[in-house]
Amino acid sequence: MDQITGGAVAGRLANRLGTAREEAFVGRAAELDAFRAALAGTPDGCPVWFVHGPGGIGKSMLLRRFAALARDAGRIVVQVDGAGIDPSPAGFTAAAYAALSGAPAVLLVDTFERCQGLEGWLRDRFLPRIPDGVVVVVAGRQAPDCEWQADLGWSGVLRVESLGGLPPDAATELLDRRGVPRELWDAVLRFAGGHPLALNLSAAVAVGDRRAAATWTPTPDVVATLLHHLVGEVPSAQHRLALETCSHALTTTEDLLRSVVGEAAAELFAWLRRLPFVQSGRDGVVPHDVVRSVLDADLRWRDPHGYQVMHARVAAHLLHRARAASGEAVLPAVRSLYHILQDTAVMAPFALRHGGGAVYPDRATPADHATLRRIVRESGDGTDQLVGFWLDRQPEAFDVYRRSLDGAVAGFQVTLRLTGPDPDEIAADPVVAAVWRSAAAAPPRAGEHILLTRFSYPLAARRRSAVRDLMHVRTLQWWIRSQRLAWSFLTLADEAVGVAEFIDHQPVRPRPVVDGRAYDLYAHDWRAVPVDVWAARVTAWPLAGPAARSSTGPTVRSSTGATTAVAALVHTVLSRPDFDAAVRSALRLLHDGSALRSNPLTRSRLVLGSGSGAGPAADPVGALRTLLTDAAESLRHDPRDAKLYRVLSATYLAGPTTQEAAADRLGLPASTYKRHLRAAIDRVCELLWRKESAPDRRSA
Repeated sequence: MDQITGGAVAGRLANRLGTAREEAFVGRAAELDAFRAALAGTPDGCPVWFVHGPGGIGKSMLLRRFAALARDAGRIVVQVDGAGIDPSPAGFTAAAYAALSGAPAVLLVDTFERCQGLEGWLRDRFLPRIPDGVVVVVAGRQAPDCEWQADLGWSGVLRVESLGGLPPDAATELLDRRGVPRELWDAVLRFAGGHPLALNLSAAVAVGDRRAAATWTPTPDVVATLLHHLVGEVPSAQHRLALETCSHALTTTEDLLRSVVGEAAAELFAWLRRLPFVQSGRDGVVPHDVVRSVLDADLRWRDPHGYQVMHARVAAHLLHRARAASGEAVLPAVRSLYHILQDTAVMAPFALRHGGGAVYPDRATPADHATLRRIVRESGDGTDQLVGFWLDRQPEAFDVYRRSLDGAVAGFQVTLRLTGPDPDEIAADPVVAAVWRSAAAAPPRAGEHILLTRFSYPLAARRRSAVRDLMHVRTLQWWIRSQRLAWSFLTLADEAVGVAEFIDHQPVRPRPVVDGRAYDLYAHDWRAVPVDVWAARVTAWPLAGPAARSSTGPTVRSSTGATTAVAALVHTVLSRPDFDAAVRSALRLLHDGSALRSNPLTRSRLVLGSGSGAGPAADPVGALRTLLTDAAESLRHDPRDAKLYRVLSATYLAGPTTQEAAADRLGLPASTYKRHLRAAIDRVCELLWRKESAPDRRSA
């Protein structure tokens, strides 16, 4: 009685479980159609399948669906779990023996990675014994080895199916069926992508979740479960760090890995390439999206400091690569850097994780001008006249974004290059007038320029789109690669105001007004906060947030073990007259360390560095004294300037003295001495100004 009752309950429970699983199953329409063809024995149906993909991708769920279809077709279903058999030919044969009986059967082998060593025997010995009409599906994490393709006998008989994530429509359907609030869909999909296990686990957490959509993240329990299913055990802490680095970067090369793990990079990179959830591409290795998400989330939660150190090293490597790249390598290199910088709650609403290649940037041609004017007219924002003015004035400032499909314009952006105040431009455009008012305190020096991101017209209305994403990448490209860039200014929509703080651009006040509409304008002085310092601030943001701006911001440990503060190293930007005055004052006070400390040159690019990689001087006073002495010493090697060096040496280098005493020591008339001294100071000013205003040679 108890056994019968228990069996009945088990039967009813099994039915309920089966029904629930069937209702939860979404997508995979192509695979199901192909399996039906195999069951029907049609010419295009393959009797042997090899399904592979990372853990949790839905292999077992697909096999359950295959089993249901096979039973509906009147087939005997033989199921073998590779984790539950003796991994030997005899053990496998015993488990699958019913498929050899000659009855119309379907053999479904799951978790084959647990007995992967049987692959050669399965191919050469077992499968050839399968009776005609039997359909075999082998599912595991590893792709079949190349021996299958080398044997032409398997051509037309074997179907290899690399199971990927669900497409967006199927993923959202799954969330809808699970009852996830619609406002959380984007956040869940950002984390889980189309990975079925990640979607289901996240959905279980998200149902009833009352957190704001912008701040939703999976719980540590969800992340831990996914890590167990997806990654399992790793050989060592170094291997885990390599995997975490691979998951953090857009693509990982051995060179990038070396910047994080050191000399073990070659061995660890080879290990990464063999993992079932890591793919090799032209630009390096790339993990499956959900592996990327869970590893990144786990490290950020488990070891915040370790996460920040790894993040900073990766970002520093990518910044160097993006600035050194040339030709067609530029855009991919900048995109990799942008991927790292956008990894914040601030940027997430605007970041597009997928869709690369849908559009590409191009310079606007005269044939595009009519299209651009039409786009502006149809936008209805009243800027027709201004866009037309700049189209006539700086047509080279117009970047168009074309659809790869047909080359049609999908949007455009205008980045103006301003080298000096122009009365016509200031009169025509109040935003440009505001730019020059804001930059007046530290205007561009000779050869320097300002970049103003003036107009952006992505035709897609969504916050996230391929065009918007590429616009952000191109803007970053201009900032980090432009030679002699003094300032960058950009206008932002209200919804993106938080982005300005993240990218270290300060609001310009008062806001410029165009035709009664006030615009949000933001500015950054790249001489005061150069690219390397700016990048350190931005890369410190994921954990430190605005604290990355403070002088007591987070620290980052280098690969040598040294700890460096990500402090706000704001440079003083001096005009040429102010610079020369500071040099004269520094020469007079050369031996007075206390007075020299307050000289503005100690906070200049000359002393603090210009992003050359050497970093700021540990002793700014000593560094300034060395710069002045070296500049003076350089004069003694030129016979024409030797007399100027003697005057400087007697007046400043030898120690404090009066000009009268120096003239007496040199045996020069007062008028001759003063003329030589003025000429000597002018030469030192010129030599140091060349260093102060020289472009960063590493940028393109």
